[in-house]
Amino acid sequence: MAKFGALLPRLPPPFPPPRSERSFREQYQLFHMKRRELGCPSYLWNFAFFTAQFPCFLLWMSSIRRMCLDHHPGFDSGGALWFLNLTDYPSGIMCFTFPTLIAGLHYINVQISFRTIKIANLQGVLGLLAKFYKLYLDILSIPLFLVGFYIPQGSLVYWVTNSSLTLIQQLCLKNPNVRNQLGLPNLMEPVKNRVATENDHNSAADSEVLIPIEAVPPKKLLELALKDMAAGDQDKALILLRTTIEKDPELVQALVAIGQILCSKKLFEEAAENFELAIHKLSYIKEEEIGLLLLSLFGAGVSRIWEGKNSDGIEHLKKIAELREPDSPMDKACYYRGLVMLGSTLFQLGEKSEAAKYLRIAATYDPGVNAYLKECEEG
Repeated sequence: MAKFGALLPRLPPPFPPPRSERSFREQYQLFHMKRRELGCPSYLWNFAFFTAQFPCFLLWMSSIRRMCLDHHPGFDSGGALWFLNLTDYPSGIMCFTFPTLIAGLHYINVQISFRTIKIANLQGVLGLLAKFYKLYLDILSIPLFLVGFYIPQGSLVYWVTNSSLTLIQQLCLKNPNVRNQLGLPNLMEPVKNRVATENDHNSAADSEVLIPIEAVPPKKLLELALKDMAAGDQDKALILLRTTIEKDPELVQALVAIGQILCSKKLFEEAAENFELAIHKLSYIKEEEIGLLLLSLFGAGVSRIWEGKNSDGIEHLKKIAELREPDSPMDKACYYRGLVMLGSTLFQLGEKSEAAKYLRIAATYDPGVNAYLKECEEG
């Protein structure tokens, strides 16, 4: 549930937003795809409380209440302090104690639970339902306070104990050390921002400041995401990259990186959509952005081909052949790799003469392609 709550703001709403022109099925498929992509647990965990914990609570409450009403042996003298007789109802000067504790602990537990979920970040129908649900639980504190006067003190002792343990559990689960021991994700995804100390500009030591992900500039987020990608932490990088795009939709490098991660996760359709969006944004290409355009065209082409849409993939790869050969060694490698992929795909589709044309160009860069070219020409 902690992981679900942390990733929920990154998910699209399960119901189609107004004017989205998506059907319920399309929107739900998008929601399911994003959930799987982020590694988010099933939303059915939301019902765990109602299917397990809540029935147990009602069973124990009703059992203890029945024991109180039936004057179970020991209940008439088994209490302490002002509640010596557990079969009695609250009365006297201290009658407000248990009802106040029950209502107060319920209210505090609700605030802590929803602070973790951060319903302010939820959008659409899901956010609206969450806000109304929280309001309902807040208002429920009032009838719980009144109900407390009509429940035997034995049941009230159990109820207060149960709510107190729930509060202790929630507070413990907010402790970073406890969460690390249990393998739970951080409640607030922090990013490390190194800032030089103001008092000593010559000091080599920097101080680490943890700041919320929402407060980090998009270019810094992109830099951190690329570091996570290089370190192999794709899930963390993907969250940072999506936040980057939300902050600055024009950061094409973030779109390309998202496409690369999705492609590696075999989510080819969505990967292609990100690459194609990057291509669209690079329609007025600058000299220094030729590498991004090559990566976008290559990624879109490969993703569409692996998705089974060969014609769309070939169209993207042919645009690589229309570009001039780049100067950068990395861009040059991507350029010729795209031509090899194009030639290979055309050969598999039976267009051997067309395939040979592109493989012949690639062979001038990588002599190893000559083996494929010879096979193509012989075929």
